[in-house]
Amino acid sequence: MPKVVPPTPPVTCVPPGVVGAPLILNLAKTGELTRAEVRAAGCDRFLALGPFFEYQQTAAVYVRRLVLTLPNLTSGKRTRDIAKAHSGVTVCGSAFGAPLGAVCAYLEGRGLPAEKAYVLRSVRTQLLPLAEALKTISGGDAVFLSRGLASCRVAGAQRDCITEPLAKIDSKYGNVYTCIGATAAILTCFGVMSAVQAHAQHLIADDSLVKTLRCAMEQLQHWRSSSVSMPEEAWGALAAERRALRRAVDAARLASYVYQDEQQPMLMLTRQLAWAKEAAFPSNRHVDETTQRALLREIETQALFHSTDGWEPGRTLPTQVVETVPLSQIGEDRLLTKRRRKSDAASDASSSWVTLSSNASSNFTSVSGGSLEGELIGRFGGL
Repeated sequence: MPKVVPPTPPVTCVPPGVVGAPLILNLAKTGELTRAEVRAAGCDRFLALGPFFEYQQTAAVYVRRLVLTLPNLTSGKRTRDIAKAHSGVTVCGSAFGAPLGAVCAYLEGRGLPAEKAYVLRSVRTQLLPLAEALKTISGGDAVFLSRGLASCRVAGAQRDCITEPLAKIDSKYGNVYTCIGATAAILTCFGVMSAVQAHAQHLIADDSLVKTLRCAMEQLQHWRSSSVSMPEEAWGALAAERRALRRAVDAARLASYVYQDEQQPMLMLTRQLAWAKEAAFPSNRHVDETTQRALLREIETQALFHSTDGWEPGRTLPTQVVETVPLSQIGEDRLLTKRRRKSDAASDASSSWVTLSSNASSNFTSVSGGSLEGELIGRFGGL
């Protein structure tokens, strides 16, 4: 009997051992919803990212309440039990975010060589620091935010509601319906766009990062579920995402003040993003409704950014520049470790977007396409 030799993967593949994204070990199946309830939850959405540039004319990132399930342990092969039709959907919770496929579709279209691989690798690069920070965060918000950086996937019954363009993703590298939290999705898209000089120049001139984060925060602040009542757990997820957006807004605005003399748009946007990420996912902090005011104060005084590259200790922001606003409620536990992931989409009430037609081509070279979800594995140890 000859030995069966598996096919040699292309050089752009990552080793099989690191394919996948972190699973939330302590996040079990928490309940069952009817298919009608799951579908209704996906009907409410808002526009988080509209087109900034010509190649994004048909793309959009919407934020929805995504009802999440854990990945099947069958690696895509459906057993008879799994395939059996039933009226209920077993879920592991909710998150407010967008699917990975929508994020990638939004960033594709510039005609780069091996663009899909480049976009996936770029998205992964942006998400890794957030995953690294999340494993050190305690408090109720950590659980809700982690659902947007783990292997949770949009429930099948909700996927028909996601009508925006979704990029095709090879199953070796990720899943189109992996959930990415709203804050992480916005910061990731801006992070990828910031590496193109013409893009960064426009985004800084228009103060687009602060505007986008603030619009998303306001939409969640006034979220109303029109078609189905939300469980308490979903309201907790909404509040956690809103608090993260609030911290990111204040941090990005603060960075634009502190570095107002910076002449290079790419560097300015990079600094804004670094501070926004550190504020939204503050390492080694207890994060929930009880600590939000203190975290906002740390942002205002720059105490939160002591380890950020390029921080200049002598420069502070007058207290009136960053206002502190009371935020809402939340609750819950702990998280994470390895495997694969997915993303979700958004809810109704779009903000106005200014479209800039830009034919600027990037100076990027193409990079190999490893698994987006893969390198996150080692970042999450059990907490």
